[in-house]
Amino acid sequence: MRMNGLKMVRTGLGLLLSLVVLIAPAGASDPRQFGVVADDTSRTSLRFRQQHIESPRGPREVEIIDKQSYSIRHAQYFALDGRLAYAAVQLPYVNVEQSFENSRRPSAQDDGVGDVMIGLGIGVYRVPALSRDALKEYDRNGLSSACTVQVAVPTASYVKNQSVNLTSNRWMVIPSCQLGWTQQQWVLEGVASMNWFSDNTDYRTGTFQQDNSYSMKAMASYSFIPEAWLAATLEYQYGGAVTRGVRSDNDGMNNWTAGAAVNFRLPGRNSLRVVGEWPISTAEGSSETKEISLVLSHVW
Repeated sequence: MRMNGLKMVRTGLGLLLSLVVLIAPAGASDPRQFGVVADDTSRTSLRFRQQHIESPRGPREVEIIDKQSYSIRHAQYFALDGRLAYAAVQLPYVNVEQSFENSRRPSAQDDGVGDVMIGLGIGVYRVPALSRDALKEYDRNGLSSACTVQVAVPTASYVKNQSVNLTSNRWMVIPSCQLGWTQQQWVLEGVASMNWFSDNTDYRTGTFQQDNSYSMKAMASYSFIPEAWLAATLEYQYGGAVTRGVRSDNDGMNNWTAGAAVNFRLPGRNSLRVVGEWPISTAEGSSETKEISLVLSHVW
């Protein structure tokens, strides 16, 4: 039985990696975000995220962005043609600090309410809409799939001649699709996503443009006790080169990022999740990002 279980784990992992490579279509996804819940579930989450971003701006000059955000997100699940679906809205409060290495350029800072994010998702395969009673009898083992789309609306304050802003003053659309495989305590997932950016025509040196970026992410998580799970992630990111006015930054991504997460189920229908990601390979000229998040969620 144990050998059969290991064989199924290897088979599932192979299926996931094959999906990621074949779709190859960048938005970040936490592990186990596509699971089946009751079709009348409401979930509210508070997320603290700390990001450290280093971007080359010359032969020796490096721009450093330290960003802290405090977000509240509410998701409502519902049935749509027999499938589980959700709609969500997220509102962040953001603090951004900009500094430079090997440069005389002054540091800058801004804080306030960031861009609103709207999300929609639906199950594609074996993600049914179930009542709370039916969910108790549902067999989660096997393959499943879901797709989502997130839209960042440029609602935050923007000042054209300010060196650092809370928003890039443009729309962003992030479609993504997931394939998951569950076997008892194991969940293996592959997520392919794309980021589309509109232009910022009010940029201080002309028009700010960015190419589409693409992401492929593999995630493996294991429930070592019923109330907790651990996860490891590996993500490949490509594209996203920026043009400011008529000057290209030559900063397209060809990057690999690793990550880890741990989730605890708390009393009172609450949960606590910690997620960290760090670069393991970064293309010359592109930005290098490290981040850690703390997420507290409540299911109503």
